[in-house]
Amino acid sequence: MKKLFIILLIVSSVSLIIFSEGLRSFDSSLNPLLLESIGKRNYFEIEISPDIMVYQNAYKVADLLPMLTATKFTIDFDEIYTSLGGDDLFFITKDNVEGHFVVNIFDLGLGVVFSGDLKSDLTVPNDLIKLIANGNEIDTTNEGTILFNLDTSVKAGVYASYNFDGMSVGLVYNLFLPIVYTEESNVGYEFSTDTEVGTTTAELNMKVDLYSPFDSNELESITFNSLTDKFLTDAGHAIDAGVTFGEIKKPVMGIAVKNITVKPAKVSYKIPYQETISILGEDSSSSTPMEVQPVDEQYIYPMSVTGFFRIPVVLLDIIPYGEFYVDDQTIDWGVQARTSLFNFIPLTVGIENYYGYWNTFLGFGIDSRIVESRTELSLTAKDLDKIFDLKGFSFKSSFAIGF
Repeated sequence: MKKLFIILLIVSSVSLIIFSEGLRSFDSSLNPLLLESIGKRNYFEIEISPDIMVYQNAYKVADLLPMLTATKFTIDFDEIYTSLGGDDLFFITKDNVEGHFVVNIFDLGLGVVFSGDLKSDLTVPNDLIKLIANGNEIDTTNEGTILFNLDTSVKAGVYASYNFDGMSVGLVYNLFLPIVYTEESNVGYEFSTDTEVGTTTAELNMKVDLYSPFDSNELESITFNSLTDKFLTDAGHAIDAGVTFGEIKKPVMGIAVKNITVKPAKVSYKIPYQETISILGEDSSSSTPMEVQPVDEQYIYPMSVTGFFRIPVVLLDIIPYGEFYVDDQTIDWGVQARTSLFNFIPLTVGIENYYGYWNTFLGFGIDSRIVESRTELSLTAKDLDKIFDLKGFSFKSSFAIGF
């Protein structure tokens, strides 16, 4: 009897300090209806969330930190080649910032949303790293290609939802516009050795085609007015539509269709860039002047279908979620557990496979009625068995204020 009393006392004490914690407005990228799930702020909310993902497979994060503050550092290609273990060298970033302003009027939700995206990736062949580290053979020529891609865009829209008994429906009507992006941009390289002259030459042939609604002069000095003008004339139109089943403050189940294209964005300019750089032999650099070319291209966001469940387990919420991309038939997915200490300190732990990368993450924050701040730190890798190599990371911070 005494042991049972002690166990009940412990369980009761824990239950007083730990509370379940469902999906929130910070998770509205899964379903627009989550904008309505603003927790303790029942009337209005202003939120902003930057999300930064950086992945490279040459250095551990701890080794990179001193380089950020160093005035001089040395790149050891022998060390990089060894650490790659036969893989190509990747440097990839996927960054996003989003925000919203939402108000609740009885069962009606209204608001505005915005977001900006930056995606870039650089892939250097392992053969080139090996060539730099070990040198090339005499009287041989080594050739290859470095791949580079870039995609930046912005999006803004209006949000509306309505709560029925046990079900809610909502949508976001977005305007979206690319800033600049690339298609099949390659940097060719050639290493050669001439024994007669006694020289080694390395040549880089850079050819990058940039596409944008802005011409080259406009890209150099984008202003709020010029961006607004392009939104009015060239922006694409798309709809996000979602439905949730269950109590709106803590949805049990949600399904959404994102990026239903109404009208593609218009892309009017192709901006070619070509340059040849020679080093190690007779150093030189030459660029070929190329005129901006008018084009009639279209730009869209990929359409996808998302879903999630909230499964209450004792004092935790277990939340599996996924996203199916219609065009390329791929699936991103994740699962996380959430709880809250004293109903004031939210905690999150989870694992996901998104955009071809594995993330294991830990989140924490402070949640009062007026102000909420959250931070999520992730380890990132292309292969799950390398997640603890500590070479890739993601950082997401969310801040909201309201009542």
